[in-house]
Amino acid sequence: MNIVILCYHRIGGSGIVAYEIGRAMAEEKGHTVHFVGLEPPFRLKNNESEAMRFHKVYVREYPVFDFQPYSLALASQLSTLIRRYDIDVIHSHYALPHAVSALLARDISGRKVKCVTTLHGTDITIVGAHPTMTDITRYAIEKSDAVSAVSNHLKLESETKLGITPGKIKTIYNFANPEFFNPELKSAACKKGGKTIMLHLSNLRAVKRPLDVIKIFHGIEKALDKPAELRIVGEGPLQYEMMDLAKELGIADKVKFLGVRSDIGCLIASSHLMLLPSQQESFGLAALESMVCGVPVAASRVGGLPEVIEDGKSGILFTVGDTGEAAQKAGKVLKDRALYDSIVEEGIRAGQEKFSMGKIIDQYEKLYE
Repeated sequence: MNIVILCYHRIGGSGIVAYEIGRAMAEEKGHTVHFVGLEPPFRLKNNESEAMRFHKVYVREYPVFDFQPYSLALASQLSTLIRRYDIDVIHSHYALPHAVSALLARDISGRKVKCVTTLHGTDITIVGAHPTMTDITRYAIEKSDAVSAVSNHLKLESETKLGITPGKIKTIYNFANPEFFNPELKSAACKKGGKTIMLHLSNLRAVKRPLDVIKIFHGIEKALDKPAELRIVGEGPLQYEMMDLAKELGIADKVKFLGVRSDIGCLIASSHLMLLPSQQESFGLAALESMVCGVPVAASRVGGLPEVIEDGKSGILFTVGDTGEAAQKAGKVLKDRALYDSIVEEGIRAGQEKFSMGKIIDQYEKLYE
């Protein structure tokens, strides 16, 4: 098959999953994959596979436009690619703008290309839920030939909020590439020292509740009998508020801001606990990546996270916003070696079996066919 994949190029769960699907389709399944967008997915930049190509979308400057019409430029240039490369399937990650542009490109091209759309969360919970965008989001989903959501929770939320035809959306979970995330990363290169290392990975937006990360760490750190350190990976609008809170609590010297990093697997494996106190998560890819690296996750009981983590068995779940509950449960696990090892073992097993990359890639290929 000739496949087009539309996704955001920035570091984030949807872009990672979209790239990995494309890479697997090209390198393991023998299909030809075309990524189309403003920039290539960040992992594609050093890839030399002849079966994967990137096509840049050029948006023209024009004085009467207040904003550059990326969606229209994408649709127009994509219609040309459909004809030139005899495209069979367009896989859009996010209903807006990608699925709408794909549907328009199909109409412009006059070809019978199939449109697949994967919903990742904010395209439904934030953009699609807004009254000004509900109709076009519903249109993109209903007119797609196939639609997937990354969790049952997101599937049901999409159906409820947008009034989608029952059965239209199918759940296909996310996955972690074992090349980058696996238990073997706990090697000499990622050796843990004498400190208890806790990690948070996000874009530090309000929906991720990054200030709760500081509070939870503070609660855990006080109860431990050895030094602890919190590492923050990522950048975002609440970073300085986090720094101020850490200073106010007297733990500024124990909180390290590492910025945006590419060596995520090793950073996860070198920690003892992942903290994810999000207000909302449609899946929680960072949770899965931690589990398969053998690192327990303490996450809020929201969205799709309970589908990834079984509380007390493969990880820890707590009430969103309850930093005291989170610190108490996480501290108990960190101080009970037998419980900790049991959660590590079950997390690895669940991650490798339920969210097997090979199994999920097969589901997408079957959907394309």
